[in-house]
Amino acid sequence: MLKVSPASLRNAIQFMMTAFCIFVGYRFYLFYQFMNGSSSIAVSKPGAVEGFLPISALLSFKQLITSGIYDEVHPAGLTIFIAVLVMSLLLRKGFCGYLCPVGFISNLLNKLGKKTKKIITVRGKLEFILLIPKYIALAFFVIAIFFKMGPREISSFIHSSYNFTAEARMFNFFANLGLTPAIIIITIGILCIFIPYFWCRFLCPYGALLGILSKVSPIAVKRDPNLCINCGKCTKACPGGIEVETKTIVNSAECIGCTQCIGNCPVSDCLTLTDRLSRKRRPWATIAIGCVFILMLYYVTAIMTNHWNSPMPYEMLRGYYMNM
Repeated sequence: MLKVSPASLRNAIQFMMTAFCIFVGYRFYLFYQFMNGSSSIAVSKPGAVEGFLPISALLSFKQLITSGIYDEVHPAGLTIFIAVLVMSLLLRKGFCGYLCPVGFISNLLNKLGKKTKKIITVRGKLEFILLIPKYIALAFFVIAIFFKMGPREISSFIHSSYNFTAEARMFNFFANLGLTPAIIIITIGILCIFIPYFWCRFLCPYGALLGILSKVSPIAVKRDPNLCINCGKCTKACPGGIEVETKTIVNSAECIGCTQCIGNCPVSDCLTLTDRLSRKRRPWATIAIGCVFILMLYYVTAIMTNHWNSPMPYEMLRGYYMNM
């Protein structure tokens, strides 16, 4: 009988989500070709592509909580953003651990790094210094959007031609990479090989936001000091670089809820997934299954309440796409 481990479950979900994102990207390419006149085959825009617009979603989120207006330009993007926030509040950074395609790429690069046996462990003062940039980036976006932009500025951006075509602009950016962006991306990729999850740990502002929210999550890994043999396997397996072997409760903002530490612990029941409110143990797969469930719940609800597909007429959108 095939035994499912935290690593194998994570790999499977990450692979399926990444494959789905590639499919969505291809569908959007066909839609883009139709909208800019390069193809006569009508293709509808896949709403899931809006999940790659977190800044636009953050603007829409402010509009929702301050004006009660649900974004009609990128409703699927706002829906996905809210679902991910809920995941973090309930199930730690499960989005980063299981659903993010960039996390999957980082996971593959980490496996490549392990084969080279030249992994660089970053902890202590250096880790603290390297963590600063993503929080600075997060602070910039939060201050700019929530404190400096008023309702008119938010609405003006959301209904701008730039925002209407944001997905296409992002597609063009990666399809026609300049030398400098290419060098930056390649450099980050190389760093991810030798410094596990370099982008996710030290540069991603989205992950920084989710990490802060995850601090209040009731779900966390708990270590029993009486059973621990201090082998260090849990710490070595942690993608977030957390020294699990020194914690009683792992409540770090860097914990992505992957439960790799539990899967690598040689002592039964030494590391367990615990609900800190009820103090009851939960199955190690709770975060993985819970995150997929929340994503699907929000998707189905959005479809049923018309908060997934934009009602904007294609005739109007085509004008924006043709004039990019």
